[in-house]
Amino acid sequence: MPDLTLLARNNGGRFPYNRVRNTIMGEDMFASHGSREMPVWGPIFHQIEWDVDRGNVRGENLVKYLESIQSVHSAEEQPATKEPTESSVSGERLYKKHCAACHGEDLKGTGPAPYPFREVTPDLTTLAQRHGGDFPDDYVADVLRNGVTLPAHGPAEMPVWGAEFRAQERLDEAQVILRITNLKNYIRSLQAK
Repeated sequence: MPDLTLLARNNGGRFPYNRVRNTIMGEDMFASHGSREMPVWGPIFHQIEWDVDRGNVRGENLVKYLESIQSVHSAEEQPATKEPTESSVSGERLYKKHCAACHGEDLKGTGPAPYPFREVTPDLTTLAQRHGGDFPDDYVADVLRNGVTLPAHGPAEMPVWGAEFRAQERLDEAQVILRITNLKNYIRSLQAK
């Protein structure tokens, strides 16, 4: 669980008011792993009382409360940014940890995809073949970072790894970019000839 008292510190000393509000109310957010890790409070707040809609007031009050509990740490108390090491972020290691469960150890889509993901996963060794013989670097990096378009009804097709790396492993943007790049390069290295 993220420490909600560190939102301002983790954003250059400024409380990310609009982003927090949008997250709480469920606006402009992408689901990770088919669902969000917390409820979308906007609709819940709007439905609490049948006669009066105070949803926006509740949302604003929650954001203001979170802003009020932000911790202030001196520079010497703040942990140093971890420098990523190649061994901790190798594409092969990331693939085995995060992707093999669904795409299989061989990248051929043979792994049993866990609920709520779709049952058949794509063969990642044929990405270049399916894109005219050229490996689609930008497309793969975008899918790894942002996931795929969520179907209107049904589960997500895969996790949103950019958000996962940032939230669960508390990585900064440079570390997320390094992981996405290494993972993409590993997948590229195993394309079918």
